[in-house]
Amino acid sequence: MSGRAAGVARSVAMLPVRWSGLALAAGFAITGLWVEVAVSMLVALAQVVAWRSGLPARWEIATSLVCLVAAISSFLLLYEKLPWWDLPVHAALTGLLAVLVARVLHRSRPTAARVITTGALLAVVWELMELAGHHWVDPTVYIAPADTLTDLLAGLAGTMVAALLWGRGAAATKVP
Repeated sequence: MSGRAAGVARSVAMLPVRWSGLALAAGFAITGLWVEVAVSMLVALAQVVAWRSGLPARWEIATSLVCLVAAISSFLLLYEKLPWWDLPVHAALTGLLAVLVARVLHRSRPTAARVITTGALLAVVWELMELAGHHWVDPTVYIAPADTLTDLLAGLAGTMVAALLWGRGAAATKVP
């Protein structure tokens, strides 16, 4: 396959990675599920920022996939049906978003310390958003103190793993 054809094939293959959040939001809008539309638009935002920030493809794909899993898990009520499910989601999503946000803020390969700091802040913001969601959107959003603590710990653990993996990749791949 020629270089141009390979580039086109890669671009086509990345369409679902970059636009599935928007497609999901459109589907929910057609059915009038407005909370799910809002959640899906957050997925779309993460997908576009990951793409436009020049995040390496494997990180862009992982971020997109985990964001979709988190949103669809909410729609399918997996957090209620599987009480442990939010811990791996918090870990994976907080870690990936920490890398993304640190990358956007620093426009280069952020250090592990910056990724971990960013992830810790994101974990706290996430819990504050759950609290706001409980009070202003849906009182069934679970905000028990033990849940908040384990969510924060899971987010921090995921961030530490992401920082380690990002750091290993930074040694192998230099960004101009």
